[in-house]
Amino acid sequence: MKPLLLLVVTVSLFGSQRSFGQARVVSAPSEPSFLNLTTAWARASMLGDLRETQASGDYLELRVWRGFAASETQATILRRTQDHWSAFLARVIRCELQIPGSVGDTASAATMRQFVAAARRRCGTPVVDVAPGSRIIAADTLVVQRLVVPESAIEGVWNDAENAGVLQLPGRVKRDSTPANGLTYFIEVRRGDEYRASEIEDLERSEVNADRIVKQVYAAVQRLRP
Repeated sequence: MKPLLLLVVTVSLFGSQRSFGQARVVSAPSEPSFLNLTTAWARASMLGDLRETQASGDYLELRVWRGFAASETQATILRRTQDHWSAFLARVIRCELQIPGSVGDTASAATMRQFVAAARRRCGTPVVDVAPGSRIIAADTLVVQRLVVPESAIEGVWNDAENAGVLQLPGRVKRDSTPANGLTYFIEVRRGDEYRASEIEDLERSEVNADRIVKQVYAAVQRLRP
C-alpha cells in the first residue's frame, strides 16, 4: 500500500512555479457540464482552477475525476513543474447541517454563509434524522492528499495516459441514451498554455474509442493510488 501525506499547507505550494500565462481552452464539453462543479471544488481547495493557473511552458497537469453519482467523487492529479513530478488524491466530502425551516426562510446572506461554514465543520457526518419542517444546509469540500510515490512512477503513468490518447479525447460523446449508473469521468489536462477537458460516461461496454481511452487513462492513474 502506498502512503498518503495529508496536505495542510497553503495554496502557495501549488502556485510556486514560474508564472507566464493563463491557459487557452483547446477543447471542453458543451454546457451544461461538470466543469462548473470541478472548478468550484478546485477553487475552494489548494488545487485551484486549472485554466487560471499561471504556468510556464513546460508545465503539465492531469486531473482524472470519476463519480458525480451516488458514489463518492474522487480525482487523481499528476503534476510536472520545473522538471519535478508530484501526484495527489482529491476526495469530495459531503457536509450537511440541519436547521429549522423558519430560520432558513428568514436568514440573511451572511447568516447563510455562517451555516455553510458550520456544515463544513461537520464534513463526513450526514444528517440521519431529518425533523419535520427542517432544512438541510449542504456543502461539498474537496480534501486533497499528496501521494508519496516515486517521480519515475508518476512520469510512467503520464506516459501511459498520453500513449492511450488522453490528448485526443473529445469534449464529450453523443449518446442515444443516458447510462443507467450515472458514473462519469471528467478529465482535465493542462500542458503549457493549453487546456483540455472531457466529460465521458463510464460504460460497462465501450461504444466508441473515447470510452476505451478513458478506461485506460483511469486504470493508469489508479496505479498511484493506495
